[in-house]
Amino acid sequence: MGKFLEFLGGAIVLGTLALVAMTLVPSLDMKTLVTILPWAFPAVAGGLILVAFGSMLDHLAAIRSASEKQAEIFQQLLERRNPPKKD
Repeated sequence: MGKFLEFLGGAIVLGTLALVAMTLVPSLDMKTLVTILPWAFPAVAGGLILVAFGSMLDHLAAIRSASEKQAEIFQQLLERRNPPKKD
């Protein structure tokens, strides 16, 4: 799921930047730039948030996997430990 969100966010960012470039090519002036910023900036920001969220999901999955491995190793260490001596 994380890789899909990263891909989707990247596609949104690249698509928005392509639309901005296509809009600015015919008339490169400040009026056109100011006109397209209200929809372009939130779209790019939303795409970047999706990329960050997908990356976070990948990291959380890796942390979970490492945590499970650590729990198994700890359990093995506890099973190998000698029982305490009773007086």
